[in-house]
Amino acid sequence: MENNNKWADTTPIAIFIVGGILIGCFWPMLVGYITLGASPLIAGVIIASSIVFITLMVIDIRGGNLFGATLNGVFGVLLGLAPGLMFLLAFLAQGMGIQVDMRVIGWYFFYIAPVLLVVGFIAGGMFWHMAIALWALAIDVFLIGMVFAGYLSHSWEPALGWVIFAGGIYFFYMAAGAFMAGVMRRPVLPMGGPLFKVNR
Repeated sequence: MENNNKWADTTPIAIFIVGGILIGCFWPMLVGYITLGASPLIAGVIIASSIVFITLMVIDIRGGNLFGATLNGVFGVLLGLAPGLMFLLAFLAQGMGIQVDMRVIGWYFFYIAPVLLVVGFIAGGMFWHMAIALWALAIDVFLIGMVFAGYLSHSWEPALGWVIFAGGIYFFYMAAGAFMAGVMRRPVLPMGGPLFKVNR
């Protein structure tokens, strides 16, 4: 296999993992297919994924890919390592009889929502649908935060979970398209165009 010492595009790896976390962890928990007793296993998946995200972030920083580095940082820390440790520590604390105020997760999600709005705006310079997907997830994350913070009923969770599922399917499609295009050196799946033009 040819080796030209060029670092490969990390995008497909990162987006495949995002889809896996959304569909394999958050979706079944929110819609009620699994209980909070699965929290340690979900935390394990998220923390393990965060190690990859942070590694990819470093690779993107080295390659001068600010968007990729930021995206991996957001998913690796804000949506990965931090929530994963929150779920794990909360589960362990409850097992020791310590009362945990889970509302802090909701307040934390309030910050993540506008971050996704900003990242979605920049993503619009590449794909119009990625901007819409990230904005939809931003709204969904904000509403999930409202549930955890105690401002909305838990009856909202199934509907919010299905939005997460749709996001996971979207990211799987984008990852598959980027992976096949990178390996085959030509577009395979329709990917669409930008929401607006960016001067580079």
